[in-house]
Amino acid sequence: MKKKQVLLFLLSVFAIFSTSVAQTVDYNLPQNWMCHPVLKSTDIARQQNLTLTVKNPDLSIDTVINYTPYEGSLTDIFYVYPTIDLKPEMGNTAMDSIDTLTAQFVYREQVGIYAQFGRVFVPYYRQAKIGVFFNAVVSDQLKVANCLEIAYNDIDSAFSHYLKYYNNGRKIILMGHSQGSDQIMFLLRKRFDNNPILQSQLVVALCAGEPNYALVNGSRTGGALQNIKECRPPDSVPECGCIMNWRTWNKNYQPEGLAKCSFFFNPYFASKGLIYQTYDTLHHSHQDANYDFGYTTAQKPVARYISIDNSFTDYVGFDHMFSAEVTPSSAVPGSAHLLIDTIHVPNDRRRIDSFPSYIPVQLHSTIPITPLKDNYHIWDWQFVQNDVLHLLPAMIANCHPAGTPDVNLPVNAPLIYPNPTNGIVHLDIAGQKIKSIKLYNIQGVFVQEYFMNDFSVSNHATGIYFIILQTDKSTYTNKLVKQ
Repeated sequence: MKKKQVLLFLLSVFAIFSTSVAQTVDYNLPQNWMCHPVLKSTDIARQQNLTLTVKNPDLSIDTVINYTPYEGSLTDIFYVYPTIDLKPEMGNTAMDSIDTLTAQFVYREQVGIYAQFGRVFVPYYRQAKIGVFFNAVVSDQLKVANCLEIAYNDIDSAFSHYLKYYNNGRKIILMGHSQGSDQIMFLLRKRFDNNPILQSQLVVALCAGEPNYALVNGSRTGGALQNIKECRPPDSVPECGCIMNWRTWNKNYQPEGLAKCSFFFNPYFASKGLIYQTYDTLHHSHQDANYDFGYTTAQKPVARYISIDNSFTDYVGFDHMFSAEVTPSSAVPGSAHLLIDTIHVPNDRRRIDSFPSYIPVQLHSTIPITPLKDNYHIWDWQFVQNDVLHLLPAMIANCHPAGTPDVNLPVNAPLIYPNPTNGIVHLDIAGQKIKSIKLYNIQGVFVQEYFMNDFSVSNHATGIYFIILQTDKSTYTNKLVKQ
């Protein structure tokens, strides 16, 4: 074959490969959703039995709780499942190669019980294979970022479909685990971080199994995300629109800092807009568990461990089987870690050790947990299920959406808050330098110019104003209401 023919052949192969990777997933099609309350007639979220059977150590039944499925709820749940493609190479799972049975099992095991709070949306997506994380060395930074961006583009498309056709200003709970938590954080950065309307709709982002939140030392925000804050401690008044992340370890685990292969050190994630900024070891703290669930006063019993039972559909709970403690580490300044210890019960028979044959052994959540392993990653959700179930009602009640979101608001749009305001105004815009801020009244008459991103309109009359923001990159016009 001549050189020219060889070149043309290789180019055609590359073009085909590129098209197959970059092609858009159509989320108008029901087969691209695991759970969708409208498009799927066989929606496992609606078929799931929300009965929880609490057992004693001898496996006798202590109590049975029948949770009520949502009826007329104004809250939706958007969940992203973890890595289930355990192939060790770099790349993404093709849509027609997704192990849907395993994905559905993981959904049931991790978050199916939360369908009591609202409608559930769970897209299938071209997730990054496990090899992407195993090979996330410095030389592969761009490949790693590209693989996770392909996965995120699917999640973003699915979320756009949900916003456009089904949200209608409803409250939103975001849930994820492992890679799913990474995708939730990317979604927070891309769609929520500079969109105050969506922020007002966000009840909470629950991100289990990844140290995926970093912040400026002494602050509740400013690292991986610019404006979305970590949730306040559980003994404070519940708030809306925050992120809660955790990862579980054996009590003997010796905490470590973020590995250099973490995407927090990968500049491509910041340049692609998936995170706010890369990790600064001097000024940022790594939040392995930014929420303590009340386990900060030394080892405290986990009230109830909840998982799926041997029917693979119902739920089972065991009380006081583990103890937990969220504790900082002197080896990792500014961080906290959720450490789990088993509570010894003579002749303990509390086990869940029968699983469908199609579930890879790496995804089995057999208990009790072997003390030989420090990483309890597979069980991240189960340890705190009971805590989250009790937290969510107050968080949902405390969330008051401001209106219908602008689904086309770009990631670099200005964030102006509070709006409406009684006086002080804060203005932020990611990655741009502010040159001037001009205020006009509703008749278009110039009122005042500001040169700082914190300013006051307390001396101006109540009414509607327009802000013309000039940055080093663009000009923006936003409405401001003075009360």
